Amino acid sequence: MRLKRYASVALVAGLGLTVTACGSSASSSTPTTAAGSASSAPAAADTVTAINSLTGQGTSVTLNPDTAKALTGLGLTLAPSGSASFDSATSTVTFPITSGYAEIHSNHSYAPGYIVGSIQHDGSGLTISGAGKSVTLSDFVVDPGNSMLYGTVGGKPDVPLLYLDGSHVKVSMSGGNVVLDGTVAELTNTAATALDQTFGTTAVKAGLPLGTVHLVASGTATTYTDKTTAISRLGGQATNVALDASTVKALTGLGVTLGTYGTATLNGSTVSFPITGGFAAIHSDTSYKPGYIVGSIIHQGSGITLTAGGKTVTLSDFVVDPGDSILTGTVNGKIGVPLLVLDGSAVKVTPTSNGVTLDGTVAKLTQTAATALDQAFGTTALTAGIPLGTVHLVATASTVKGSIND
Repeated sequence: MRLKRYASVALVAGLGLTVTACGSSASSSTPTTAAGSASSAPAAADTVTAINSLTGQGTSVTLNPDTAKALTGLGLTLAPSGSASFDSATSTVTFPITSGYAEIHSNHSYAPGYIVGSIQHDGSGLTISGAGKSVTLSDFVVDPGNSMLYGTVGGKPDVPLLYLDGSHVKVSMSGGNVVLDGTVAELTNTAATALDQTFGTTAVKAGLPLGTVHLVASGTATTYTDKTTAISRLGGQATNVALDASTVKALTGLGVTLGTYGTATLNGSTVSFPITGGFAAIHSDTSYKPGYIVGSIIHQGSGITLTAGGKTVTLSDFVVDPGDSILTGTVNGKIGVPLLVLDGSAVKVTPTSNGVTLDGTVAKLTQTAATALDQAFGTTALTAGIPLGTVHLVATASTVKGSIND
């Protein structure tokens, strides 16, 4: 969020961090600032608290009573969907945090904002109903640096829904969690126009305050002072996996057919998953732990299917955590399943004019994924460590958005 006051890294510096890195070895290319879309830490004196691999708790929105009254007057009702919950006593809806990465800078002039990252809320959302119609807004992604909340609408991910006004935010610690209080969530022009068109009204306007945000983020943390190349809002391109020939042969021998889901594409033996959002930072200190490449890279609305014996398993909505060397995803509706270990010991990092390319990471099945597939298809041949393929990840930054007119 574009925040101007309050937060101190001392609030979170006491948290510990013990994870391993995807890109822990030295790169063949020295990371440099990508012109136009990536920003370096403005000064060596800037101390950053990085919270890797967020595991909870949730983002709560206390609905603005005037807005709720106005929506009711238009015949519209709000209801939680998926794993979201609603407290009628306080008019507060809560969306569980499912993954993410966040950084808090001691230098409050850091651009685009001194709190940056990407915070995901897969599997929850809001349903707005009226006039015999309904629209579901789900799978929210909070981009604090860009002061924006994105979501999936009608199957379309990465829609800017709420502008997050953090001018009066307060950052504190509670029970080991980082707490952000006081951000006001306002409808973007995109969201207001879509709602007016759906329900045949003209009264829903950009800037309408939906409510006040209370965000509680759990995760272990570390601090750093080395300069980084930070890509604060990923908008493409894709993560490509060149499938391992021996693994494909083994799956075929088991009668398992691989297909694509959603916006994923298969070209020869390479499957591609569009990047829909996220945050990435590349450290100049290649010995940085958990890994000199950190962040959260999102691929909403795409995946693969595995079919055999009349059964189909869908693996989708992948989130790459390069610092923790893991790829998680949704498996037949179950969120946050660890699917692939990312072996980045031979990764090559190449900065581009508006992003970064990562080549050579080997993706291997986790024990969780291997066991689940064996159980689904009645086999015993799939084991942890089987290489799915080699990853070629091309990440670029989207146009910076940060106003209610988006």
